[in-house]
Amino acid sequence: MGMDILAFIIMTVALLALVIAFTWYMDYYTSMNLLNTANYVRSLVSSALKHEFETAISIASFNNVVGTFSFTLMLPTSSFSTQGLAINYNITLYPYQERGSNVIELMANITVMASIGPITRTTSTTILLYSSAQPYNITAYYCYNSTTHQMTTVNLVNSMWVGSRVPNPPPTCIWNNTNIQLGYAVISINKGYQG
Repeated sequence: MGMDILAFIIMTVALLALVIAFTWYMDYYTSMNLLNTANYVRSLVSSALKHEFETAISIASFNNVVGTFSFTLMLPTSSFSTQGLAINYNITLYPYQERGSNVIELMANITVMASIGPITRTTSTTILLYSSAQPYNITAYYCYNSTTHQMTTVNLVNSMWVGSRVPNPPPTCIWNNTNIQLGYAVISINKGYQG
């Protein structure tokens, strides 16, 4: 009878160790796959956003383009849930200017969240979208205002800032994947002086 109890204890400990090892492996495997997926989506969104801004600025630079024109950014829409996997992202646009420099830069912070059940992995990056010492005026529409929880219009780049400074705090525009999916990622570019 003593050997049966000892065998039972050994078998229970071995099964418990196996369950713990399997659970750890599954958590690690899921976490790494979520992180890889989030990094892939971040890379995809970054490339698409950079391409869309380059296209808009190129169109604005044509000689026969005058005044203001609107441009809807065509970005990946990943507000989907597949087999329990949810991928969401936010894009935060903001101007930046180095001290003592007349160059105005438009930056984008991209944050991607991938989750499955209670496990969530987040990755983010900051990219340069536009840089100029004689910038066009760029306005973003349907930006989320976290204070009022309303959609607003934000002047992201203004040619008047070259002689002075970018406002502090800088204006920001936040778009999430739902806004983008609904076609709300819209900018307008004005080539002239804007007060």
